[in-house]
Amino acid sequence: MPSPLVRGLVVLAGVATVGSYVGMILISTTRDRVDHLDVEPVKSVAAAACTELRTAVDALPPLPPTAATAERQARVAEQGRLVDRLVEQVSAVGPEALAKDVPAQEWLGDWTTLQAARQSWADAGATGAVPVPVADGRPLADRMGRVGVASCLVPTPLLTAP
Repeated sequence: MPSPLVRGLVVLAGVATVGSYVGMILISTTRDRVDHLDVEPVKSVAAAACTELRTAVDALPPLPPTAATAERQARVAEQGRLVDRLVEQVSAVGPEALAKDVPAQEWLGDWTTLQAARQSWADAGATGAVPVPVADGRPLADRMGRVGVASCLVPTPLLTAP
């Protein structure tokens, strides 16, 4: 039978090991990942706003291929208002909360950039393919969709001509 000293050291080692694991879990769940929206309330507000955007965009009836330029321009404006709502909803968490979640400001800027490109396309006559801005050598929508919130993938209708 081990001495009380040995038993005490074994217990102490066990407590230290468990404490280390608990500490690592706490650190990994509270540390901001610079490529993900993962800090509350930003993450939950973004998820809800993205779901609302996707639902609203998907609910718009498709325009026929023969739609007039004015109809395509109106659709881009309507979709733009939906994007503006998403940006407003997430921005409403406040600058302090956004600053704690590293990609949040850039991600919101990406939505604004995408919508500005779509609006420029509409203003230029709404013909041809909608230009999708590029960031880091890839389509901006790729970066926008890599924030770790499944509902925040850019809806296809926002990447194509209406």
